[in-house]
Order: sequence, then structure tokens, then C-alpha cells
Amino acid sequence: MSPGTRGNAGQEEIVWMTTDVTLRLDKFGQRAFARLARGRHGSAAAAVRTASLYYLAERDSDRPAWRVPRFGLGEAGPTLKVRLDEETWRAVSEEAERQGVSADALTVHAVMYFLADVDSGRIGRLLDEAIDKPE
Repeated sequence: MSPGTRGNAGQEEIVWMTTDVTLRLDKFGQRAFARLARGRHGSAAAAVRTASLYYLAERDSDRPAWRVPRFGLGEAGPTLKVRLDEETWRAVSEEAERQGVSADALTVHAVMYFLADVDSGRIGRLLDEAIDKPE
């Protein structure tokens, strides 16, 4: 998609370029994602953006679960289409290319990775550490 403009009489507002990703989630993933989206004011796009940026920030963590697994790619299941902003789409698609997977597969993995860290308490511990760090 290409960016467009909107506005009145010489005043133009930039509209961010966006693109869609398709999430294929099983019933467990759907329920977990619905909880995440509710926590992001009901916005699936905000939930995917949060999960994707968290996942990408973990690139240098050396965690075995970080790379997108090769099993399960392309499995059929219920789908949810989510529109991402240009910046998030670019970051996701660049990492997907590095790993040799689709942006959709990487996004699904990012969501599940984030949800696992929420459920395990890892994100809470990271927040506690960040808050307790002296400036």
C-alpha cells in the first residue's frame, strides 16, 4: 500500500502506510489472544503491535524459544486479519525475511511468545526490575 494524504485547503495530514497480517490461532491461542486484546482496550492491532515489538526487542536474548519454529507453519485454522502500522510491519517483515518465514508466521509466534511470558510472570519480573533500577 502507498501512503495517502487527507486534509483541507493546503493542510495535509500524513496517513501511515499499513498492511495486514493474518493470524491462524487454535482455540487456546484464540482465547489467550482475546484476553490480550481486551487488555489493550479491545484492539487486536494494539495487542499484535505490543507482542511484536516485545518479541523483536528480545532478539539478543539467546532464548531457545525466540526463533520461529519450523513445525506447524502454514497449518489451517481459524484466521484473524489484523492491520499493522508501517513501522511495525517493516520490523516484522524484515525479521521474518531473516528467519526465512512469512510475516504471518512470525507474528503468530510473536503473539504466543509474548503470551507465554505474560503467563509465566517473566514480563512482570522485567517490569519490576525496570522500575527498581536507579537512574
